[in-house]
This record gives sequence, C-alpha cells and structure tokens, in this order.
Amino acid sequence: MTGATAAQGSNFYAGFLFLPRDKRRALTAVYAYCRMIDDIVDSGHLPEAQAQKMLDFWREEVERLFSDRPTHSLSQELARHVKAFDLPKEPFLDLIAGCEMDLKKKRYETFADLEKYLYGVAVTVGLLCVRIFGYEKTSEEDIREYARNMGYAVQLTNILRDVGQDLEQGRIYLPQEELAAAGYTMDDLLHRRHTPAWTNLMRGQHERAKIHYQRARNILHPADRPGMLPAEVMGRVYEGILDEIKALQYHVFFHKVSLPFLRKLRLAIDAIRFSYGWP
Repeated sequence: MTGATAAQGSNFYAGFLFLPRDKRRALTAVYAYCRMIDDIVDSGHLPEAQAQKMLDFWREEVERLFSDRPTHSLSQELARHVKAFDLPKEPFLDLIAGCEMDLKKKRYETFADLEKYLYGVAVTVGLLCVRIFGYEKTSEEDIREYARNMGYAVQLTNILRDVGQDLEQGRIYLPQEELAAAGYTMDDLLHRRHTPAWTNLMRGQHERAKIHYQRARNILHPADRPGMLPAEVMGRVYEGILDEIKALQYHVFFHKVSLPFLRKLRLAIDAIRFSYGWP
C-alpha cells in the first residue's frame, strides 16, 4: 500500500480542479508516473522478480529522462513538465526506492524505521507537487518540511484506513514496538481482534497523524497558501477520513473508511477559506 495514486478518481483529484491547465497537465503526468510505479509493486499481478526488473528499468529511464533522452511515452510526456517546473530528479528515484520496500519488507520495528518508507512513498510525491503548485515566501527548508509533514500525515491516514487490506497481503505498517507498548499482540492483530489495547494503539496513531497535519498547515507562509490550495483540499479530505476512523472507534479491519461527496465538498470549502484567510 503506497502513497502514490492516480489523480483521476482519487481524493487527490478534488485539488486538481483549482489548478490552471498547465499545472493540471503537469500533475496528471506526475501522478501517472506515481501510479505506474505503485502498480508495479502493488497490483499483485507480477512475480517479485519481474516487478524488480521493471523498477530497475524505471531507475534507468529516470536517468535517461534527466539526460534528455527518454524512451518511454510517459517519460517523454514528463520531460516538458520537468523543464517547465524545474522538477528535481531525486524524488522520482526515491519514489521507486520507497515502493521497492514493499517487495522486501513486510514489518517495521519502530516508527523511525517506518519513516524511510513514509518518505519514499509519500513525501517524494509532495516534493514534486509543491514545485508545480509554486511558492514564493516559504523558504526551501520550510517547503521541504511542509511536504514531509503533509506526506507523513496522508500516508499515516492510509495506513490506519487500510490495516485490514494490508493484512491480506502480509504487510504490517504499524510499528511493532508500539503494538507491544499498547499491550496488543501480533496474534491479536493477525486475528483482527478489536480490544481496548487496539483502541489505545490506534488513538496514539491518530494523534500522531493529526500533529503532522497541523505542522504542515502552520509551516507554510500565509502568502503561499492560495497557491497550495490543491494540497490543502487533499489534506482536509484525508484528515476527514482520519477523523472518521476515530469516530468509528477504529473499526478498520473489515471496513474501508471513505467520505460522502457532500462532506468532501464541505472540507474543500474549509480549505478555500483557510487558504484565502476568509472567515
């Protein structure tokens, strides 16, 4: 379960509606790349060796893309946007490394161990998006922190929402150390037991994600908030999912939480008010 996703038909798509055509096209190409790398690992249709071979191809293709000799139709489409928005090479490569972790690693001992994964599958996407959205007043250091915190928040929300689905693939992203500290055993998790210890564990995960949403919101310079409106819309929707998970008392083993359209619309309006400083 990676953080990369397609624009069309996803919670990210709502943010695209607020972009001019050139930025919308650039983001569509970037998300097509993210989705493709994600699908290589996560579709479940490819043997591990073949998935690895395809990831290796895309490592080489990214190098060709940034040497002005792309060979794939998608990287040829990306080429003009890379130039137009001065997109950096590293996030494209780091996304591959992040998705590749799902081929090699099924569990994480500590949150510090998980952070490398969060960076690879989520923060990388944010680092590309902020270049396309544009910013002037926020420092380079702060914009990276913005992307990091928003990426962490969204991917942690994904992890909490998709616990049951990930168990089906043998993947556990909840840190083992924190399961033990909450008194929730691996046997409890594998048998999907909803106990007081599970509630305590998930409450801590919810609070961590909430902190990252707030940090992202606070670090961005107010003058850059209108330009980052698509990210704020996306963040509000995912934070709404996070809060719905809490409202449902963390019953996520057999139920994938989603939000109805009207609630997403209200959250988008909240994002507009915040970004433009409206009451």
